[in-house]
Order: sequence, then structure tokens, then C-alpha cells
Amino acid sequence: MAEYRIELDEPNNIVMVMVTEDDGSEHDYQFDFDPTSGRWEFAERDLLERDFGEDWVEEFEEAVEGAIKDAIGH
Repeated sequence: MAEYRIELDEPNNIVMVMVTEDDGSEHDYQFDFDPTSGRWEFAERDLLERDFGEDWVEEFEEAVEGAIKDAIGH
């Protein structure tokens, strides 16, 4: 199963994600979040769901939301 690492560039309101597949290949993604509301949008969701499944993507989204909430204090 693919793994992901999430980092936030808080001063610039950017989520940075590194997805590592089972074969070792890596994919980087970056997207903005709103520091006031915590809202974010990830355009490649369908691609990740196709490659890794709906459950994997739901876990990924929960982790992203948690990281953003921690950063903005909500």
C-alpha cells in the first residue's frame, strides 16, 4: 500500500504531500489552504482514488484536514 507524508508550509498556507508507491516511485503534490476557514481543495483526488482506492483517499483526506486544523488552531 502506498504511503504518504504531509508537511505544511504554514507561512505560505501550502500543504505539501509526498506519496511513495510500493515500487518506490514518489509523487509530490502541493495545494493551498485557507488559514481562516481551513478549507482546501485537492484536484488530483480522482487520480489517487483510481490508483489507491477510496478508503486510502479518505484516510489521506482525514490526515490533511487534521494537519490543517492543528496549524490554524481549530
